[in-house]
Amino acid sequence: MKLYNELAEWWPWMSPHTEYEEEASLYLEIIQRYHPNVKRGVEFGAGGGSNAFYLKKHFSMVLSDLSPKMLDVSRQLNPDCKHIQGDMRTISAGSAFDLVFIHDAITYFTEEADLLAVMKNAKTHLNENGILFIMTDQFKETFRPETSHGGIDKDGRGFRYLEWTDDSDPEDCVTETEYLYMMKSEEGEIFRESDSSRSGLFSMAIWEKLLASAGFKATFERIHYTTETGIYYGIVAEQLSAE
Repeated sequence: MKLYNELAEWWPWMSPHTEYEEEASLYLEIIQRYHPNVKRGVEFGAGGGSNAFYLKKHFSMVLSDLSPKMLDVSRQLNPDCKHIQGDMRTISAGSAFDLVFIHDAITYFTEEADLLAVMKNAKTHLNENGILFIMTDQFKETFRPETSHGGIDKDGRGFRYLEWTDDSDPEDCVTETEYLYMMKSEEGEIFRESDSSRSGLFSMAIWEKLLASAGFKATFERIHYTTETGIYYGIVAEQLSAE
């Protein structure tokens, strides 16, 4: 997507970190309920680092992402965190973490094999009692087509977007999202861009099956946002014993 590459510098105007405080607190409550003693966490697909901005107040965070330019955005927000560029299916950020956290970046995988690769890689990063927490955007059981918009003005610049997500073929495991961006420079110049993405749409049963194949037991936790009207679930994945 353009937004994660040539337009990455605009991310704080599209999705400012101040909008993540509620969701990060909800994720933290779930994480600490399953693992009260998290000391070290790694995030796969950290993007602009907005969730980490709040989570790092409770435990140390290593942040990884595929996009070097998104990592640059995160470094501005989280200069105290280690940043690593790489694909979450294969990246090696070390071992013995208490937590692997994956937000909505995992939604961009449209093949089960890719999801399984991410899960297996996450397991290699965990210590014996470590957990995996996944916050994907959508499941077959909860998906609804939707339109959203947003953006802010800051430091003389402005950004507005329109986002439309639909499922053109209910028989496959893919949804499509179209974006329109409008940006205002410090000089007042207005310019526009379009963008698009494809996301995986898998059932909870498939997520559970893949996690089991990777050595995890999955629990689905309902997320109650005050600012969102859809139905959202996080996945807590605890490691299965080797027996």
